[in-house]
Amino acid sequence: DRLEKTTVARISAMGSLTSALNTFKTAVDSLNKASLFESRTASSSSASTLKVTAASTAPAGNYSVQVKQLATSSKIALQSVAGGNAATFNSGTLTISGGSSSFDVDITASNNTLAGMRDAINEAGKTSGVSATIISDDSGSRLVLSSTKSGAGNDIQIVANEDNVTAGDNSLTSQAFSPTVDPGNADAFVPPSSTTGAGGVITKAQSSKISIDGLDLVRDSNRITDALEGVTLDLVTAQSATDLTDGKTLSVTVGVDKGGVKTNLQKFVDAYNALIGTTSQLTAVVPVDGGNPVTGPLLGDSSIRSVLSSLRNEMVKMTGEGGVRALADLGITTEKDGKLKLDDTKLTKALDGNFDQVAGYLAGDNGLMGRLSKSVGAYVGTTGVLKQRTDALQATKVSVDEQRTSLNKRVESLQNRLYAQYNAMDSLVSRLQKTSESLANQLASLPGFVKKDN
Repeated sequence: DRLEKTTVARISAMGSLTSALNTFKTAVDSLNKASLFESRTASSSSASTLKVTAASTAPAGNYSVQVKQLATSSKIALQSVAGGNAATFNSGTLTISGGSSSFDVDITASNNTLAGMRDAINEAGKTSGVSATIISDDSGSRLVLSSTKSGAGNDIQIVANEDNVTAGDNSLTSQAFSPTVDPGNADAFVPPSSTTGAGGVITKAQSSKISIDGLDLVRDSNRITDALEGVTLDLVTAQSATDLTDGKTLSVTVGVDKGGVKTNLQKFVDAYNALIGTTSQLTAVVPVDGGNPVTGPLLGDSSIRSVLSSLRNEMVKMTGEGGVRALADLGITTEKDGKLKLDDTKLTKALDGNFDQVAGYLAGDNGLMGRLSKSVGAYVGTTGVLKQRTDALQATKVSVDEQRTSLNKRVESLQNRLYAQYNAMDSLVSRLQKTSESLANQLASLPGFVKKDN
């Protein structure tokens, strides 16, 4: 029982140590990734106007940006008709175009209603990004077509040709459409009319317009990926005319992701301190008044001494170049209890002044984190020291179980043998008692036998 209790306690302790080392190794491996030091941060002075993201290839820099115009896609309303969704049209073909692409919609006796034309346009326009809905206003019901293709020159246009096969209440040519410039505004098209029912442009297709450091760019989309190397600009809203006139700009900043490095270094410090706390508990000696002290299950265990010594040896080595050659140069120092402490001010200074040297000191096979990962891996791997120790303890526990089973069998056998001996002796005593009584009776019957009175 004592062996089993000790063995189970040590197995549990090995599990706690392995868990703490795995957590520490995870933190170490996170700092050993080159991608951590290649990631970039990107920000805009007004995220509600312009959003910015950066890839690892983006060089650090500051830019002044103006968002002059957003890219929009075309949306038009066709001539309205009476009769609602059931209004009919002459048969024929509608050729719908937007920019350089176009597709045909055949109108036959099976789909020559307003609703049927809507469904036919939606089916034929799937690959072109054109869809249709029906809106009813004071003038009647009409088709409204929308395109997903933004950029100047991509306005929807419709050519209608009748084939005189099926007649309807309305001519198919009434649904032909070409944008017309608004006489009162040369930069806009004539809108639809709810009074006359005439078709018109709801939204004009136009390109986005921005300037970067005074250089103008025109693109068909509000997502611009080819203006700044490795940087994606997402236009949200255009600046007001007043701001543009006054020359107000948005600041875009691209830099290295120092925050990510800081966060991972803090996780490294926390994981190491948790490891020290775990090993202290597993090897603790707690005095007890008037009795023997209570000791941790791994007190005096060579594995703990070995792994901690290995880690400390790597952490005190002076490597790297320039101003970053030790953890102390990053503001990470060891306190009296063996735990680490991180000085954020000193770390910030090191990252601001020697970011590349920080990466060289920490990452790579020869960097601190690469060496620590290799050292810890020798203990927590599938063939590591702790796995071997745990397997040996598990074998001891199995042996205890086997010994207990064997002992129970021996006890049972002994009990059965003693019961058998007792029963045999009891039977013999009973037979001897009967024999004694029989002899006494026979002796009493012999001639000349005088019975003694009590």
